Amino acid sequence: MNIKSLTAGFLAMLMMGGAAYAMDSEAIEKHMEEINQKADAAADQDRVEALEQQVQDLQELIQMMLEEEQAS
Repeated sequence: MNIKSLTAGFLAMLMMGGAAYAMDSEAIEKHMEEINQKADAAADQDRVEALEQQVQDLQELIQMMLEEEQAS
């Protein structure tokens, strides 16, 4: 996948992430730490594969935040 596409997708997800304010900041920090740990563990992988995994993890976090906001 193209790095520019990954970056654009990531930025779009962050803009959609306005729902993050609905979540507890501790929960967000915990999930971000898990994502960062996975990214560090994937350092041995190809750089593009590691970035794709990080984007997928961030998408899952944003989806979870959106679902929690809808449930509120």
